[in-house]
Amino acid sequence: MAPRNVSFVTRLDYIRFFPIFLDLLPVSYFLRHTDWVDVNSAIVIAALIVGLLVGLTGVGAGAAMTPILVSFFGVPLPTAIATDLLFATITKAVGVAAHGKSGSVNWQLTKKLWAGSIPAVLLGSMFLVGFVVAGHTHWLTLLLVAFVAFTSFSLLQRALRPNQTARLIHKSKAPRWLAPIGGAGVGLGVSLTSVGAGVLGMALLVRLSPDNTPPQRLVATDLLHAIPIALIGGTSYAISGLVDFELLLWLLIGSIPGVILGALSSKWIPPRALNLTLGLVLATMAVVLVLG
Repeated sequence: MAPRNVSFVTRLDYIRFFPIFLDLLPVSYFLRHTDWVDVNSAIVIAALIVGLLVGLTGVGAGAAMTPILVSFFGVPLPTAIATDLLFATITKAVGVAAHGKSGSVNWQLTKKLWAGSIPAVLLGSMFLVGFVVAGHTHWLTLLLVAFVAFTSFSLLQRALRPNQTARLIHKSKAPRWLAPIGGAGVGLGVSLTSVGAGVLGMALLVRLSPDNTPPQRLVATDLLHAIPIALIGGTSYAISGLVDFELLLWLLIGSIPGVILGALSSKWIPPRALNLTLGLVLATMAVVLVLG
């Protein structure tokens, strides 16, 4: 079969995989000994970095990947959102497994969040498909910029508050409605932009979880909460023909090793440094989206 052009790459030249990098991947032999498709190594490397961030912090599958696809690879925004949701589903599922889901997840709290987020993601998916069919997608960029900018602000705020954990000791008990209503907001944001499950979900978890909850437990719970809402949204868009499965494949080749490495390294990396770095990266992404 003749190599297939990767049509979604419009701003970078085609580059072959680095042989050494490919040798580290489980499917490297297949990719290197077939003429099935040309692949841009930058896509895999970007997904590897995003996967690493997801494993370390629970944030980045949508907030970082979607702007990267749109700004640097020229992927149409509806396609980027749709593909990124399935990308996030698989990447975060691997992250939960790597964190050890049996002992690190707050299942009771996750179910309360799902009560709001799952209906909301269904509603948001229907809206987005309807707008795409009608050709009204110009507002998606503004919505994406808003979510990415808010995510960046939240991460930078968290990084620049060294005594935040101590102040949480005196927080009041969260009302019962906060989990489902907050989950609904997360689900709606995820379905329309693919952004929100990580940082917005984490903000909810910090508010709803007991004091001094280990960061690894928060990350694992955040990842688990995101899986079904990303899967529902991604499946809805796949049925509507918005998902680029070729692009999804190359993203997963990079993200799966990255998320495993990030999850296994999360105990040794200072969360404040991670939040600061990711916050600055996302702020840059928001500016690039605006200028682009």
